[in-house]
Amino acid sequence: MYILRTATCLLASLWVCALAGCGASDEDTDEPSDAEILPGDPRFERDPALDVENISAAVEKRSHNMGQNCIGCHQPHGPGKGLFTTAGTVYAPSGTPVTGGTVELRTAGGGEGDLVLSVAIDGNGNFFTTEPLPFPDQALFFFLRSQDGEGTNEMPFPSISGACNLCHNEQRRILLE
Repeated sequence: MYILRTATCLLASLWVCALAGCGASDEDTDEPSDAEILPGDPRFERDPALDVENISAAVEKRSHNMGQNCIGCHQPHGPGKGLFTTAGTVYAPSGTPVTGGTVELRTAGGGEGDLVLSVAIDGNGNFFTTEPLPFPDQALFFFLRSQDGEGTNEMPFPSISGACNLCHNEQRRILLE
């Protein structure tokens, strides 16, 4: 009886191991196939020809996808032209994109401190640059100026990221009068 029970347990264990070894087919897994590799996935192969200077300019309207996280595509594992170091969308309180103005990155709040970089807000309300920035090693303050210089806004604390629309989405837009 003891030998029969031991043999049954041994056979059951071998059967379970054999079934586990079969595993699921590639089609049954949650992992994306090569055809489904999306931006941001380390397996995404970026074309080196995309690594060019790409900086917003006042009035120009070549940007797109207002309000979306620009750096989601303009990054080392994405298909966007240029590797953005900061990017976002600026809106008027009415909800329409601001055309013109600047976004300044500074070493102190309130528009004070050294100006590290000034980026133009384009005709679609977007600002973006591939210019080098010290993120994430150095935090910077974002300060906005309207085209006429009358309106300003600022982020009251420094940031170590230039992916502005990652946080400033539809519920928390970047505003400038």
